[in-house]
Amino acid sequence: MISWMQKNNKFLIITIWIATISFIFTGATYGFSYGLKSNSIGKVGSVNLKRDRFAMEYNNLFNRYNQMMQGKFDNEQAKKMGLEQQVLNSMATQAKVLNLAKEFGVVATDEETGTKLASFPAFQTNGQFDRSVYDTFIKNSAFQQDTFEDSLRDQIIIEKTLDMLTSKGLENEYKAFGLAFEVADKFKYHLLSENDVNVSIDESKLKEFWEPRKEHYQTAKKYTLDIQWTETKDTNVTEAEIQTFYNENKFNYTDKEGKILPLADIKDWLTDDVKVKNSNKLAYKRYLQLKKGDLLKTETLTLDLNDPKLSKELWTEITNKAKNDLLKPKVVGKKYAAVKIVDIVEPVTKTFDEVKETITPIYKTEANKEALSLLAEKKLSTIDTDETNVSNFVTLENAEKQKIGINQQEMVDFVSKLFTSNQEKGIIPIGSKVIVYKIVEQKLVSFDNNNSSDLYKSADQVKKQSFETSLIKKLDKMYPTEFYK
Repeated sequence: MISWMQKNNKFLIITIWIATISFIFTGATYGFSYGLKSNSIGKVGSVNLKRDRFAMEYNNLFNRYNQMMQGKFDNEQAKKMGLEQQVLNSMATQAKVLNLAKEFGVVATDEETGTKLASFPAFQTNGQFDRSVYDTFIKNSAFQQDTFEDSLRDQIIIEKTLDMLTSKGLENEYKAFGLAFEVADKFKYHLLSENDVNVSIDESKLKEFWEPRKEHYQTAKKYTLDIQWTETKDTNVTEAEIQTFYNENKFNYTDKEGKILPLADIKDWLTDDVKVKNSNKLAYKRYLQLKKGDLLKTETLTLDLNDPKLSKELWTEITNKAKNDLLKPKVVGKKYAAVKIVDIVEPVTKTFDEVKETITPIYKTEANKEALSLLAEKKLSTIDTDETNVSNFVTLENAEKQKIGINQQEMVDFVSKLFTSNQEKGIIPIGSKVIVYKIVEQKLVSFDNNNSSDLYKSADQVKKQSFETSLIKKLDKMYPTEFYK
């Protein structure tokens, strides 16, 4: 049982608490168009939302997504995901808790803030806080030291406030929580997949499917660019330069656990970075020669927007410029690129013939889903009298061991939905499959008291999340949010 809880915590929360649990820092969505000229971008109660904090939080969230997407996250994707709004929502929600903390008199001391700061592995050398590393980090950051340290102080205040308001579960709550692990269901079922339906595809239906969606299928925006490359591989660097560069920037070279890598392990990497740094003046000199017409371009390329031949930073610069603009050199890999925009071709909607091959599998998937849904409804209407598969008694503890034609994770997903349903029979979609079920027998099984402490911890965590969600809804009414236009 406990192994199931540990491996499937997300499903456990859904299964047990039968309520909508949301993370505390997910606020309501605000329509917001702001200018970044003033220091304050909004206000929640008596707490100002500051521009510099917004910039820092946005940068942190952007980098987090970029890391998850292995360096392929860009500004265009950030806009589509509403990254700015996510940051604003988070800041507004934190500010609501900070307003409450003010009323309660909750504070964070300098000592508490310093302890939290010193706990970051990136600021440590041999396990100890290294002030010089931290100072270099701040020096090379786009934000001020006060902004960073104030954010740590606010985090501490928020944690202390929420911890103060949180209470452990009551005995009856623990019993209710544990009851889900004592229930066992036996059910008859039909397992349906796309192999059970046969969807024919003709061009007229495909066109009907494409017509309302055609604006989503456009050619890529294209740029014709004159590029002048400046190589850095032959640039001379000294051991002293490498050591100095490492001392000033080592917090950027960390392992997965955030520990700074030793110089010896990354010397080749550092050498390339120092060569790039030392070549900056040469690249700028060549850029000025190109601008005056004293130096020719290296090549002309026609590229789709965000083509990986150029860096994310360079594409960001290009998209903010117009035809005939000349951009100062930017680093691309281990070289510098000075770029002149020769031509821009805007996207156009593709023809049906151009997208036919692309949309056919999408149409087939949707058509299969619709056909599968109709078949499931038909099976549900006759399941009372059908002679079909019957499961063993299934519990949360033994769910992974059940064999009904789906894999372990699918089974966990199915059981979590089954146990939160109050229907004797129904239809549960699992990925590309559908299970039509009817519960034919239920019973209670004994609960292993040796696992009660872990169960109670999970119950306390679920209660804490539920409480925080309700608290934020209450604070929404107490502390109105205003964003400055």
